[in-house]
Amino acid sequence: MKSIWESEPPASESEHSERLLLQRAITSSKNGITIGRALNGQFPLIYANPAFYRLTGFAPGEVIGQDCRFLQQGHKEQPGLQTLRCALAQGAEATVLLRNFRKDGTEFWNELTVSPVLNESGALTHYVGIQHDVTERENGAQAITALNRALSLRGEELKQTNDSLRAFSSSASHDLRAPLASIKGFCTMLKKSADLPQDSRSAHYLARIEANADRMGQLIEAMLALAQSTARALNVGLCDLSRMAREVIATSHTSSPELDAQVHIEPGLMAWGDPLLLHSVLQNLLGNALKYSSTTPGARVHFGREPGGVADARFFVRDNGAGFDMKNASRLFDAFQRFHSEDEFPGTGVGLATVHRIVTRHGGVVSAESAPGAGAVFYFSLGTPCVAP
Repeated sequence: MKSIWESEPPASESEHSERLLLQRAITSSKNGITIGRALNGQFPLIYANPAFYRLTGFAPGEVIGQDCRFLQQGHKEQPGLQTLRCALAQGAEATVLLRNFRKDGTEFWNELTVSPVLNESGALTHYVGIQHDVTERENGAQAITALNRALSLRGEELKQTNDSLRAFSSSASHDLRAPLASIKGFCTMLKKSADLPQDSRSAHYLARIEANADRMGQLIEAMLALAQSTARALNVGLCDLSRMAREVIATSHTSSPELDAQVHIEPGLMAWGDPLLLHSVLQNLLGNALKYSSTTPGARVHFGREPGGVADARFFVRDNGAGFDMKNASRLFDAFQRFHSEDEFPGTGVGLATVHRIVTRHGGVVSAESAPGAGAVFYFSLGTPCVAP
């Protein structure tokens, strides 16, 4: 069989040079190039360049004379094939994505562009096909699609789980309040009716019951606060953190005058965030600082902002109190984690978990540095720009 380059009558030397250049260009192409003859609805190949043979693994004798449809190996329901059929029937250009198979049976994704070739009378005589192997691109896209689908499902599962946990926490907390109130009420009635001596064993037992009922009440309130930290949408506004901190300290001095420390609050600390939630952050961090420095002579608490840009501002609460061992830091922001005994420092172990949830919801980060007996400093950013003082 003669080459298509030899099928035309002899040309001038200039035309011959151009034909050789065209032949070398097509032969050197990294994309597969084919030419098919338009023949009664079929397009048998009359030419394929070396890149096409490398791409498909077929030899020239297995390709020439065949319609390119043999590469689909029976997979005729691909969306791209319908587009391709319409284009070929109308003598139009088209670019389609096809799932093809090499001679050894391995699959590859072929981005095929077909262009019509018309004769002097405008009649369709041939089609030129440009084959582009996009297997890596398509496999990557499919992997990303599958990952996004899995993440979407996982996100929905997490949302449902969180909704269930919030509903359970809220319901359980509310349902536990009534029996606790009843226990405390009966304890009060029993003390009055029994007229127990203050130093008697029975009076001691009643006091223990009341103390544990109070402890349970604190845990219930902490559970509700933890649930509410993620229960509602953020209502972001400009917050005066310095003013919030002063309010927290004033309330603490009124309710717990024994928590006495020299407190320094830097003025003009402003940031964007949800005011109710950020108030909870400061209440927990400053409350902890006061509590854990309450046994330290010359206790000091400092709330401020690190020097630096407005966009990446980091606030801190520092104290010189009891501190903790940093080897436990990985559990620091988990719920119900405590590094000190109830006798040393009372608490629920939920405050820092609440802080972590709120800061994370704001797109920020919370961290801590400490050492036993050397105080602690808690840092937090909010993922939103603060306002320079």
